[in-house]
Amino acid sequence: MNQLLFFCIILTAFDLFLIVYALTIPLYPQKWRDKVNKKYQNETATGITIIFVTLATCFSWIIYFYFKIFI
Repeated sequence: MNQLLFFCIILTAFDLFLIVYALTIPLYPQKWRDKVNKKYQNETATGITIIFVTLATCFSWIIYFYFKIFI
């Protein structure tokens, strides 16, 4: 149970890091963002990663509380 709680906390911290990173993307110079987006599609990849990490985080917390409450 403690390992699942640790996993949930780590996943939540990673999710918060990604959200803060996504909010700071406009602070980078436009020339650099255009160069990176042309090669790696950084903004798109960041958005998709945030969606899936948030989904995994929500499911991990649901599983943790299910086990904590019912088992």
